[in-house]
Amino acid sequence: MLASNPVSFACKITYNPGREASRAIQNEWGIALEPAESVAEIVRRNHSGPPRGRQTAQDQRTRILKPLDSAEDTIALIAAVSCVPRAEVKERLISEAAEIGSNVYRGMKAQDIPLYVPSEKLDRFYVESDTFLYETTVWNACSAKQNMRTFVSSRLDQFGKSSAEVFCFGDGLGFDSTYLAQCGHRVRYFEPSLRCQEYARQVFQRNQADIKHLHAMEDLQDGSLDAVVCLDVLEHIPQPQELVKLFYRLLKPNGLLFVHAPFWCIHWTRSTHLKQNRHFSGDLKHLYEAHCFSALDSSVFWDPILFQKSNNSPAFNRATSASCRIWLGKLLLTIGRWDSAVHTWIARKIARPPKSWIASLHKAE
Repeated sequence: MLASNPVSFACKITYNPGREASRAIQNEWGIALEPAESVAEIVRRNHSGPPRGRQTAQDQRTRILKPLDSAEDTIALIAAVSCVPRAEVKERLISEAAEIGSNVYRGMKAQDIPLYVPSEKLDRFYVESDTFLYETTVWNACSAKQNMRTFVSSRLDQFGKSSAEVFCFGDGLGFDSTYLAQCGHRVRYFEPSLRCQEYARQVFQRNQADIKHLHAMEDLQDGSLDAVVCLDVLEHIPQPQELVKLFYRLLKPNGLLFVHAPFWCIHWTRSTHLKQNRHFSGDLKHLYEAHCFSALDSSVFWDPILFQKSNNSPAFNRATSASCRIWLGKLLLTIGRWDSAVHTWIARKIARPPKSWIASLHKAE
């Protein structure tokens, strides 16, 4: 999630939790808050990213991070961060689990914010709204999202980026940052939403993850990062190429960029996606290659896709299987510029948390 001018807006955001939210978290948590297979099933099966043989240390870790392993704790944290009664939080989480994006849609309609177009009202909505707490909580409980993390971690290992300097940009509730920190990387987190920042701080503490929380983009030096993780951000901003240029500057030579950006998905359940970005769906040349990024690997639907910073010839060789996935993804996502009905149907199917997780919400007090 980000706003209309990605670079200048990101540089202005600072962490400034309200007193009520801070006091509520103290009361709830006892911690002082610091400033025959269907198409959908086939897609699920092929979202696993890394080959099974490579999933060693990561598989030994709990994939469902705290507080998502407990419906009671999840509800309590959202209630504390947003100062909303638990009963209402439970009801909104259940509705979100049934259709991800529904809380954001209702929030935008209530504030009369136009869908699919940038505006100052949308910028403020990103920073102030509590609706993203529900959307991103449910999304992080989905296996598709967890598989993205596994992909990122396995490719960092595969391309020799152990104990890497990793920047998770627009990481929302901080689960990507937490997972990568547990994998041994030195992680920096940045997110414009104030409520998501509050939630993320608790995620870091509960999972004992040592993560540097950046308050402004000026805290990063050019050429200081081994990898940038930018999942579900670029489709929200009017000029995604400006962020790609920024990432190029921040990365070391041969640094890695992980991206998931469903530009094609213009649907009421994804009401903050910008229609003007739809032409970037499946585009390698203008958005990435023009800024000296070479594609190295991806899942079939580029969720995510991996790039290497390279001025000349890439330092890493691309496997034939990776090339097939990249070009198949390019074909499928290019079609999505004009007709994304099937794409959207698949996306809505895989953006569902496990039935057991939904059942635990219903049982929670």
